[in-house]
Amino acid sequence: MILKVAYLGKDFCGSQVQPHGRTVEAELESVLKKLDAIDCNCLRLRLLSRTDSGVSAACNLAVFESKGDVDTGRINHELPDDIFVTGKSEGKVRYPVNKHYAYLLENFDDTVEVSKLKSAARLFCGEHDFSAFSKVGSCEKSSVRTIKVQVEVCNNFIIIHFYGAGFLWQMIRRIVQCMVDFSEGSISKGDIAEFLRGKKSQAYTPAPSENLILADIDAGLKFDCDEKVQRRIKEKMGLLEKELFFFSQL
Repeated sequence: MILKVAYLGKDFCGSQVQPHGRTVEAELESVLKKLDAIDCNCLRLRLLSRTDSGVSAACNLAVFESKGDVDTGRINHELPDDIFVTGKSEGKVRYPVNKHYAYLLENFDDTVEVSKLKSAARLFCGEHDFSAFSKVGSCEKSSVRTIKVQVEVCNNFIIIHFYGAGFLWQMIRRIVQCMVDFSEGSISKGDIAEFLRGKKSQAYTPAPSENLILADIDAGLKFDCDEKVQRRIKEKMGLLEKELFFFSQL
């Protein structure tokens, strides 16, 4: 069984189960066990995309072995108010999955030039070695990734979109900070090129996690959507402009 899951990340220590701190996987698994909906003799529930502390998701996919059909309405009734199951599927995941992340720059001023952000985005598009944009200790075998980066202005936000099959640990947030620094004139195109050629040994500082959203995962699946949870989501809209953008992605 595969559940389409959305969550507001500000009160989570991340998506994956860990010894200390509240996580999305642990909350979901606890509810599924309570409802006797998960087969505990099989591999535990896992989310297809790992998100760090503070990062939200409009669409992550939770994969687990179920005991028959799953009632998403009952699951949503038991879940806390910052997690939503918006659909379910019994199909098979098509690999590689395609991920879409969106980073929101709020209340930007004249120091951030959109044209320069777009110029920087073009430098990051394509296949590169992103070792300078990953947190030290990443267990990935290769730091080479192929991505697409686009910049959009939407109301009071600049939105930087990232598309790709996979991203390194903190890679997107480090790229965002590099793009902002370039737009403000503190680094050059040559500096970015050096980073992407692996000529810089020090990893780039990441931008804050709170404005990063996992917008979508395309795994070649069709989902039965839960209309009741959509109504519940609409009731929460309008609290903050950033949250309104988050809910608009569902």
